[in-house]
Amino acid sequence: MTSAHASGVTVSSLAMALAGPRPSLLAEADAKGGSIRTGYRMGEWGGEVGLWHLAQADREGALAEAFEAHLRRMDASGSRLWLPGLTDPLQAAALAQTWEPLSLLLQAMDQLAGYDVVIDAGRVVLEPGGIHPSLYPRPLLHRADLVLLVMRNTMTSVAQTLPVARSLQKELAERGTGADALRLLLVQEGDVSGHDVARRLEIPVIGTLPWEEKTARILTHGTTRQVKPSAMRLLKHAREAARAAEIDASTRRLRMQLPPPPVTSPVVAGVVQRLTAPRQDVTISG
Repeated sequence: MTSAHASGVTVSSLAMALAGPRPSLLAEADAKGGSIRTGYRMGEWGGEVGLWHLAQADREGALAEAFEAHLRRMDASGSRLWLPGLTDPLQAAALAQTWEPLSLLLQAMDQLAGYDVVIDAGRVVLEPGGIHPSLYPRPLLHRADLVLLVMRNTMTSVAQTLPVARSLQKELAERGTGADALRLLLVQEGDVSGHDVARRLEIPVIGTLPWEEKTARILTHGTTRQVKPSAMRLLKHAREAARAAEIDASTRRLRMQLPPPPVTSPVVAGVVQRLTAPRQDVTISG
């Protein structure tokens, strides 16, 4: 998931990862840094975990082991996992060579372990000629079954999103699974209908999320109270969007006959096997 501007991509990603119908893994891949550890997780973990450590492990040939070690559970059963992001934007350059092998691990978690992998890629960073190669995790974009572009249903958001959408389509057509992998996820702040947004951008809308400040604040800042997803309208809509995305992604994969990721390392196979555990419904807690 990504956005053209500040459109709530982290809240949307977190909502879909927590509420989706299948087990999920949320990877915080925003090159500008992640906010879940200090927000939703309320400082439960610091810089001792996260993406930056995976870059060092990759250079030492131990990426798969580090990947498993730096995953954190967001529920008791392990059906909701989280890979914390960067703590400093200056760390992003260290991941330049790690995004590609990390994308294979994430793809294995989806297709072999049965997790819906949700990637918070943050705001798209453009440069002359396309998407910035080091300030945006392009290899993760290239391997995605679907790319959800988060935007608000306002005319301003439509105008700001259009050039970014065209750059994403070009990137996906040239290096990804095809320009038709792009979908829109609308945050309902304005009064432009989903039909009009889809028509103006010529991209399908896969779902809409209500503008719900109370729930968004919990996902942004955390809470010490236990709150059930069924009590949150935002998460109900997020579950519907996640289900639609899973069906859409599976349909595209079958239509394109995309093969599962190659598992050439017994270490990767071991990671997948260990992370496939008994699961139960998630209860959100601080």
